[in-house]
Amino acid sequence: MIAQVNWAIVCGSINVQRMLPQHSVNSMQYQTFPGVKGGSKSLDKLAALRLPDLHQKRFLDVGCNEGFFCGYALFEGAKSVTGIDQSQEAIGRAALRFPEGQFLCQSWQTLPEGPFDVITFLSALHYADDQEALIHQIMQQLDPQGVLVLEISIAPGSKDAFVPVKRAIDERLFPTRIKLGSMLKDYAWKVVGHSVKQAGDPLQRYVVHVRKCRPYAYLLMDKPGTGKSTIARRLFEQTDMVTLSGDQCYYRIKQQKITCSPEIQAIVDELYTSSTIDKVTKKIFEQGLHQELVSIWKEQAGFADFALDSFVPESSRADIAQAFFDSGYFPVELQWPQAHTLGVPSRTPERAAAYAKHLAKTSLSEQAKCVRVTRQLPEKWRDRLCFHLDSPVNNQLIVEDNTVRFSGWAGWLDETDRELQLVVSQGTKREVFNFARERKDVLATLFPDQNYPSPYWEQSPCGFSVRYKLDEKSDEPVQLSLQADNHCVPIATVQLTVSRGEQATSDSYQQRAKRWLKRCLTQS
Repeated sequence: MIAQVNWAIVCGSINVQRMLPQHSVNSMQYQTFPGVKGGSKSLDKLAALRLPDLHQKRFLDVGCNEGFFCGYALFEGAKSVTGIDQSQEAIGRAALRFPEGQFLCQSWQTLPEGPFDVITFLSALHYADDQEALIHQIMQQLDPQGVLVLEISIAPGSKDAFVPVKRAIDERLFPTRIKLGSMLKDYAWKVVGHSVKQAGDPLQRYVVHVRKCRPYAYLLMDKPGTGKSTIARRLFEQTDMVTLSGDQCYYRIKQQKITCSPEIQAIVDELYTSSTIDKVTKKIFEQGLHQELVSIWKEQAGFADFALDSFVPESSRADIAQAFFDSGYFPVELQWPQAHTLGVPSRTPERAAAYAKHLAKTSLSEQAKCVRVTRQLPEKWRDRLCFHLDSPVNNQLIVEDNTVRFSGWAGWLDETDRELQLVVSQGTKREVFNFARERKDVLATLFPDQNYPSPYWEQSPCGFSVRYKLDEKSDEPVQLSLQADNHCVPIATVQLTVSRGEQATSDSYQQRAKRWLKRCLTQS
């Protein structure tokens, strides 16, 4: 000890520090404080480190020496401050300077239990036996949203290697830039600038900020019809990454397959259709329920990279990105020019109504033929039988040599289980057709709980589809009937007519047009 002091008197403390390893100069002054000169330009280094906001953060300094940076964290209002150093003398001085902090005399082989929001590790990595392993060990104590501030010297070279570098006091291994990238490949990192070069440094010091990688949230939030889904498919369909459709989320909420608040459930139940996604979303945002919507998206995506394909009002997109960031994701908002996107024009019910009137007045070809359909199930059978004629419909045009397709379905409303047949007759001509079409759509609509009134619906096909050539020379209408055993029940007549040059404008047609127009106006 006396020899060191005498040497310091002759050569100055900085020269002694240059000649001895840092861990052996416990009595030498390294950090600079007011009135106490040290070998490190501590204030200049503090500015170069570009530390984040430390207010209410948990701070750790690995190799803290006398606690200069721990003291700064306390000054900035950190919630907890811990420094470790293997020098008992340095730790003792740190505790005297900053009694509010926790200072531990131990090596980095045993790190304090985290997580910490900010960890500093300054110009000491080259003393580690396994530098990469030590980086991983420190990163394990870092909060998922925290940052490691690393001060390190980088050796020249174009290989993924450590380069031996002679210093005044020893020879140490320093990474090339490629080796640094290799060590940090599992993290998000950035060289933020130069640090302060000290006397005797053979290499430039750099400041590197290292963070744990957050999962990416790729946000496609533009208006409907602007290409979101197409872009998402092109970018992500060849990967294992989840692409989350906001439309599908609403559909699953509608089906009560996603649990949500009664408020969101009510909005979806009231407004959701495949063409009203924007209205559902706008109302959710108007009622301040978007944070819950983000929670629903996160739950569906899992804490991993994913893409969100969902309309978000422009005024709220920054809030959605911030909400994902606060939840631990790294949001990436994708934007693109709108000039060549699909585009969805606004509804024009007035033009649709005008077109309906135009169609009603448009002249047809003089050769045009159509059919008149009259349904006529007798009253006494209406409690026992039900049927629907899909084709033809009233005023349907005939284009193929007077041939008409008769298609539809029929079945029993009571416990009768006898098979039905379709009878088509015109004048003396009579043909009988078996039912041969399965109609699962009809069964699902009529009996969603599969509570069938008779075995007929499970045992027999209820649908029919036949082609029939009308006798144009006959004035007799075509009679459609349902036959079961000895009963033959009329259900409809079909009459061939010749157009008079204008499309049919029957009362039923006008009523349907009015109902259609009313729906257009309601949905607009």
